[in-house]
Amino acid sequence: MKIQVLFGSPSDERVYGPLCRSLEKCGEVKMEVASAHRNPDRVHEVVAQCGADVFVAGAGLAAHLPGVVASLTTKPVFGVAVNGAFAGLDAFLSIVQMPKGVPVMAVTEENTSGIADLLLRWKDLPQDKILLHWNRHLESYSPIQKALEEIKTQSGVEIEWCDVNERQCLGEIVSPWELPHVSGLNLFLCEKEQLSSSNLALDFFAKARHGGAWVGANNIGNYVAQWKKLIEMGKTAWN
Repeated sequence: MKIQVLFGSPSDERVYGPLCRSLEKCGEVKMEVASAHRNPDRVHEVVAQCGADVFVAGAGLAAHLPGVVASLTTKPVFGVAVNGAFAGLDAFLSIVQMPKGVPVMAVTEENTSGIADLLLRWKDLPQDKILLHWNRHLESYSPIQKALEEIKTQSGVEIEWCDVNERQCLGEIVSPWELPHVSGLNLFLCEKEQLSSSNLALDFFAKARHGGAWVGANNIGNYVAQWKKLIEMGKTAWN
């Protein structure tokens, strides 16, 4: 597996140094400092020419780099929310809330070492079904019901509940009333009206800090798109 790491500033070495070392257990790792704002041409050049199977892009403040990288490649992209201000909340929300069709897996700064573990766990994801964990006591919660139906429709495969320790578990559907149990590709669901609450954004961020890689709240389309990218990556990246 070839992994390209990009960060927006040399001052982020405290994050990308340990990150790159942890990723070495997955394969070949290359690192470059290039800002989406100060070095946009270089960012385009790296993404186009590096031949990576997966990208990890980190940024704080405006935090546009992961999204820019995702717009330039069909490969999976992890976005690391660097704690530049507001404890990383602003960066996380900028990275996780991507437009439909351009997914990024957002990871908070304190959970960057878990990216390698996620990649290794997703090495053998089944192609004919999606194994997910959700709270069965909340199955009557309308957003969860609708999400399971939409994930099945958009993916074209069966959705099966699994235990949090299942090796092939993709991730977890998480509601506003609980903390995540699975460090996987996680989807935060709530009632549409709740998205107008800034308190819910803080709750979303608090859940993300417990671990996992996150796709934007209620963004089922990007969740399925990310699963498809991971499946395609798995066909060639580990050869």
